[in-house]
Amino acid sequence: EAEEIDSAFRKHGPIGPLHGIPVLLKDNVETGDMVTTSGSLALKNYLPDDDAFIVKRLKTAGAIILAKANMHEFAIWGESVSSVLGQVLNPYDLTRTPGGSSGGTGAGMAANFAAVGIGTDTINSIRSPASACSCVGIRPTIGLVSRDGICPYSLDQDTAGPICRTVEDAVRVLDVIAGYDPADPETAWAVGNIPPTYTNFLCPDGL
Repeated sequence: EAEEIDSAFRKHGPIGPLHGIPVLLKDNVETGDMVTTSGSLALKNYLPDDDAFIVKRLKTAGAIILAKANMHEFAIWGESVSSVLGQVLNPYDLTRTPGGSSGGTGAGMAANFAAVGIGTDTINSIRSPASACSCVGIRPTIGLVSRDGICPYSLDQDTAGPICRTVEDAVRVLDVIAGYDPADPETAWAVGNIPPTYTNFLCPDGL
């Protein structure tokens, strides 16, 4: 995949705003070429038929899906303990929590495993790891980002969003993954309500 992107760059330049950027996906985001366990032995060998909508968006923007990140089993708790890979630890202090349930994404970003992380949030599962791992997390409004291809926990609360090391990185990822998807009717609310780029709201003097 990286070689294909390099070849495209040599011929035509960057293929998108995330050209060559490595991404960690929480392991409840489906990928057609990697198993998606949702942190559970029950899905240890589950290989989806296709990529989630947001994965397609990321790839179209030039991103490279580097790996899946460990998570709390089925995303149902504020920790990150999986029956597949065990407990996630905080890279800043192994005695402290990385938060959850997207703790693997938060810990991976804190450890510089990738430039971009994707988590999901039903109650606090993006914001908790972002806080515990000194990262930036954005929980998008439901309907802004498609949930198609994301293993559900609570459909009236589930959403997906970026966990990154800077506000600008997180905003640029949101630009890519936000938008209408016919497979998720909630995203109809996004039509006509998404700015050309969220970077317009970045403020150099912001806290």
